[in-house]
Amino acid sequence: MDLDYLLEKKYAPYIILIFTALVVYHLIYTFSGEFGLFAHNWHNNYSRQAYSWLQGRLDIPYDRPYLEIAFFGDRMYISFPPFPSIFLLPFVFFYGYNTPDHVIALGLSLVSMVYAYKLALRILRDKKIAMFFALFLILGTNYLHISLWGAVWYLAQNMAFTLLLISIYYATTDNKRHSFVSLFALAASMGCRPFNLLYLPIIFLLIAKREDVDFKTYVRKVLVYAIPAIILGGFYMWLNYARFGNVLQFGHNFLPEHTIVDPLGHLHPSRVVRNISMMFFGVDMSYPLRHGFPHYGRTSFAFWLASPMFISYAVYHVIYVQKYKGKTLDDIIMRVIPVLVFIHIFLFSLHRTLGSRQFGSRYITDSLPIVFLGLMMLIARISQGKEHEGAPTFKPEKSTTQVDAGADVEKNALIVIDANEPERPEEVGSMPEHGSPERNHKEADTVVIQGPRPIPLYRHILYNTAPMIFGVLVNFHGTIMFLTFYFPFWH
Repeated sequence: MDLDYLLEKKYAPYIILIFTALVVYHLIYTFSGEFGLFAHNWHNNYSRQAYSWLQGRLDIPYDRPYLEIAFFGDRMYISFPPFPSIFLLPFVFFYGYNTPDHVIALGLSLVSMVYAYKLALRILRDKKIAMFFALFLILGTNYLHISLWGAVWYLAQNMAFTLLLISIYYATTDNKRHSFVSLFALAASMGCRPFNLLYLPIIFLLIAKREDVDFKTYVRKVLVYAIPAIILGGFYMWLNYARFGNVLQFGHNFLPEHTIVDPLGHLHPSRVVRNISMMFFGVDMSYPLRHGFPHYGRTSFAFWLASPMFISYAVYHVIYVQKYKGKTLDDIIMRVIPVLVFIHIFLFSLHRTLGSRQFGSRYITDSLPIVFLGLMMLIARISQGKEHEGAPTFKPEKSTTQVDAGADVEKNALIVIDANEPERPEEVGSMPEHGSPERNHKEADTVVIQGPRPIPLYRHILYNTAPMIFGVLVNFHGTIMFLTFYFPFWH
């Protein structure tokens, strides 16, 4: 069956993407021995916290060292940001704290696949290209690893990843009411991974693109759009204050590992050099599997090996910076994204550890949705071939033939003229007569350009195929090795 004909069906791309993801997940489950989709997860902090809430209490009545319990006063609390517990409340109502966390994790990964496709399609306007990049994001980065397991650390990252994608997508649509959804989804994402607050400026800029109003009116409208998000944030602060007496403290500073083992606390600048060196320059991908993810030493390796989408993004960004200088909101967004991602990585480097039990540097997976947005915007801009500011412009010759302004530029022959060479009139003797077939053909089919040549959209698949295949293979193999050889020893 012809793929183009199949993709004309409304739900065909979603069915193909979800089926592909399920095949990959099924293979991982099949090769991973004891690890199964319906296996009980003992690291289920969020369902235990939700269970306590339904019993009318904020603390939990017991200590389990492997659950990372925070001790404050004479009480014990779950020490993670609370939104996943809110999400799990209906599941806990029916299942108790034995919620099907692995199934929920799988559901979140499929929702991420759908929104990655919707976002790519929104920006690139091509179903096949959008499907390719959605598969790259979900299966070709180490999001594949964190999306399989319903334990507390992974479930929080998985949920934050999904919610951030949802927030970005609804900030890019034409429907202004989607701003409510976008800001609420971002607030929910922050309730899983607080550092996602960094990406609030990107969401504000995306929303500003569809608000054709002055700045003061825009601020008033955004405050209205943010009401549901503000209410959710108010709940976070109330919960933090009720438990720890501080609206910004969700409990990590009161873990024994931060109060007894390492008195420097949760975040400290003395760890930056060690952690940055692992995140950028650790190339031994077998070390975590051979040494069981120790809390000290090399607990991860270079994030760009596990998630080569970062390499693709860096290459496109270098091309963009060298050849394009615009002042639109899109240009501002494309320049702000790498700054925020770098700040995000720096904040991760303050942690006592980079997270045990992982393949790659899993903390940096949090920034992948915003990197994905940046990559899609860069590809769209480079595919349009817009000129560098101050460089000669794209300029079609005058033609007696009317050409549709929306015609595909790839259908026209391109002639590149040296910007420093002055135009020279053709010799009279060699000039074809007006109206001759030769002249009409030249005038109708020729576009004279000066500046960067546009790259056809389909070529971007060719440029990204190698990193995508590498990402899929390394994460597929690493995840199976982790679940097969390491998972049974500590589960």
